[in-house]
Amino acid sequence: MLRTTCPNISVITNFGCRSKCWYCIWKGHRLENVSKPTDWDKLYDFLYANKDKGKVSVSGGGDSLYKYDEHIDWWKRFFDMAGGLNMLVDIHTREKFVNDFFWRKINRCVFSSDNIEDDKHYLRYLAEITKIRVTHLVTAKTTFEIIDSYLRFQKEIDCQFTIKELVGYDDGNMYQKIKTKYPGIFHLDSGDYNIYYMPDNSITESFL
Repeated sequence: MLRTTCPNISVITNFGCRSKCWYCIWKGHRLENVSKPTDWDKLYDFLYANKDKGKVSVSGGGDSLYKYDEHIDWWKRFFDMAGGLNMLVDIHTREKFVNDFFWRKINRCVFSSDNIEDDKHYLRYLAEITKIRVTHLVTAKTTFEIIDSYLRFQKEIDCQFTIKELVGYDDGNMYQKIKTKYPGIFHLDSGDYNIYYMPDNSITESFL
C-alpha cells in the first residue's frame, strides 16, 4: 500500500544524460537500461489520483531534458495532461536548456549545480522566466567557501538554495558539518520523499 499522506509526486524519465556524474545514483539502478513507452492511461490515473497535491515534478533517470528535441511529443502530451488537471510542473535538471516558451510553462526549475561559477550565466537567464531552486550535492570536495558562493548568488537572483546528501559514497562528513554551520540552509537528507512514476510504468515510494 502506497503512502496517502506523501506531499509530493514525481515522474521519472529515462531519456539519457550527458553529464556522466561520478556520483550518479541512476548508474547501476535496476531500471538504468529500461525505458518502456509511457502508458498514458496509467500515468493519467496516477496524476488524477494525486491532483489534490496541485503539483508534479519531472526528473530522471538520466536528465529529464536530455535530447529534448527527440521528446517534444512526450512533453506536449505531458503538459496537456497536467494542465488539464490544473497541476503545476517542476523540472529537475542540470541541462542548460534555453527555450523561453518551455520555461514559461514551468512552475519551477530545480537545477543541479556542482560549481556556481560555471552556472551563473545560465541561471541569470532562467531567473528572468521562472522560479529556481539551485541544489548542490555535498561531496568531500565541498567547502564552506563553496557554500558561501552559492549563498551570495542566491541573494543576487532571489532563488532557493538546497544542499543534498551524497548517496553511496563518503563525503568526509561535510554534509553534517554544513548543516551545523549553516542551520538556515534548506537540506535534503538521503531518503524518499515522493511517490514515483517510474520509466517502466510502475508506481513506487522507493526510488532505489
